[in-house]
Amino acid sequence: MSRDTGTADPTFGADRAARGELGADIRSLDVFSGLKRERAARRIPHPVMPPLERLRALRRPLAQMGKRRAMSYRTDGHPPEGDQFNFELCVHQFVDDAYLAVNEAPSLDADVSLRRLLFRLDDSEIPFWKAYVIKKARDASCRKIASLISENYVLADQLGFDPDDTPSHTTLSRHWRYDDDMETAVDELALRARYAALWTDADFPQSLRDDGWGQDVVLDSELELNEKMTAIQHLAEEAIGVMAPHLSFGRDPDAPAFKLSPTAFIAFFAHLALEGSYANTGQRTMEWLDLPSPVPNADTVQKYIRDITVEDVDQMFAHATTALLRQEVETNPNDPLREALEPPLHLAYDTTKVPWYGKEAAEWTSGILPRDNTASAWVFGVLSVVGREMSYILGVLPLRQASEVGDHLNRFLRRVIGTYELAVERVYLDSEMYTEKAVTTLRNANVDYLIQAKDVGDISDLLDAAEAETAPTDDVSELAQAEDTEAVNDLLDTADPKIKTIETVSFGDFSEATKPSAFTRPIPPEEVGARNRSRKHEAFLTDMDLEANDLEQLGREFRKRWGVETSIRQAKRRFHAKCKSGKPSARAFYFMMAAVLYNISQYVDNRLEERLHVEDIEWTGEELLHAIREVDPEKVPDWGEVYDPEDDAGWSSVREV
Repeated sequence: MSRDTGTADPTFGADRAARGELGADIRSLDVFSGLKRERAARRIPHPVMPPLERLRALRRPLAQMGKRRAMSYRTDGHPPEGDQFNFELCVHQFVDDAYLAVNEAPSLDADVSLRRLLFRLDDSEIPFWKAYVIKKARDASCRKIASLISENYVLADQLGFDPDDTPSHTTLSRHWRYDDDMETAVDELALRARYAALWTDADFPQSLRDDGWGQDVVLDSELELNEKMTAIQHLAEEAIGVMAPHLSFGRDPDAPAFKLSPTAFIAFFAHLALEGSYANTGQRTMEWLDLPSPVPNADTVQKYIRDITVEDVDQMFAHATTALLRQEVETNPNDPLREALEPPLHLAYDTTKVPWYGKEAAEWTSGILPRDNTASAWVFGVLSVVGREMSYILGVLPLRQASEVGDHLNRFLRRVIGTYELAVERVYLDSEMYTEKAVTTLRNANVDYLIQAKDVGDISDLLDAAEAETAPTDDVSELAQAEDTEAVNDLLDTADPKIKTIETVSFGDFSEATKPSAFTRPIPPEEVGARNRSRKHEAFLTDMDLEANDLEQLGREFRKRWGVETSIRQAKRRFHAKCKSGKPSARAFYFMMAAVLYNISQYVDNRLEERLHVEDIEWTGEELLHAIREVDPEKVPDWGEVYDPEDDAGWSSVREV
């Protein structure tokens, strides 16, 4: 039988003999061109490749891709005569191109080599075998297939029959007597051919449409759990594929001793977070689950962590985050990640405490109110995107002492602008950052800012003046207690709430000639905690033009700052593994891994609806951790370097550790 392996394939659009065996995604398929093909098409796999179990959960993205291709691109992969999207021709082309025209045909899930099976057949038997695959894919009778072949000249010719003398149904039936291995292989090929028909926007027969097949039928169907979980895992693999190389503890992947990939460590920390386990216990339970990822030895993990510094951890996170943010933004203007990061981008900076149950005098820990057998905590500075549905954490570092909070902000902003290359419009900070260092840092970064001012000095005088001229607060308070929000807003609108301003604010030993300004804003009675505040106004420090801006609107927008607390809460409660180490680098690494897992969740959330063509998908952090834990490092796509860490080589150290 003829097997031409050196000719160009019209469906895949390249000489497969030069490419070797088919890969794990469709970057090489000629669906798009250049980088658009690389970025837009890579995670919609051609049905020849993934295991059937996964392929069954890919119906929706395959159908979606078929619809998109039909709208913008008409493939020439089918014969020029007749209907290009004829289902039977599509099945034939899938078999012919995916399994017969390649040098190394992939084995089937049935643990049989299709090529080995086919070499049992004479060349004259191949047309009957192809017709049998079409029969199974179409779920049709012998008579129906015989009729289709006799009525469709192109199909008969493509299969290898004489179009003027096609076989009868009895002749077809007589040739369709195969052993169990061949039957199993045909059944699988037929099923894969249906998915290929979705992928190419083929016109499914009505009988199959009635059985749930066809682009519109699939896209209109109810989302199934396995579809959702498969999409979540694919998206997590995308993020891991570009982040993992930068989380290798500086190990050389080409070294003989390099056995565990960074992906295995990410899966391990996802398991620890999911199970709420320490490393030793987590190792044992992960081994018991028999997951596809190799399980790192807990002692090995601790050894790697002991050998790194806080500075190393910071750079690992910076490099991994840069890769995640750059992989799509630079190359695909239509990617959802660009929407999540396009200007005007607002950030918020805050600190958070992770309780410490060890020795109170441990290095880098800070005192807190005694609670739950702890009177100390590790304090972290965190910078996050806010005001968007996707709120990536852009910086996270532990503080050796409270005075470093401004230094961390400076470092994070330099990285966001210089390395992440994000255009930041505004930064929000709470009263903890009401410092000269913060103002100087924000000015040097050339970004607008709002800092919640402390009730001291000039700010106290400003608040006193605002409250002396307040609108009828007694009436407002009475309505607020009655939870009549609409009436409260109406009263405030008609009462002309007083916003007081001051052009120059003196605080601390701030020595710059140009001092910041400040303004007050009435605290809305419906705001959380408003009733418990001693003041009915709040004040904000800023360099923005007080006359050119709607100060009431600016005050409302400051509420976006709460987004950083949401990011921190999720990272700590859902993605942070248990850690009992008293070493600063270990605490930094564990929180960094929580931020990595959290950022993967944002990446997934930013794409899941588009990937599945479904609105308002509900999913949880637990589902994401399950998906990451199931990731096989061998199947994580290698999409090449999207970021070179040498670009970050000029960074100065945070500190000497």
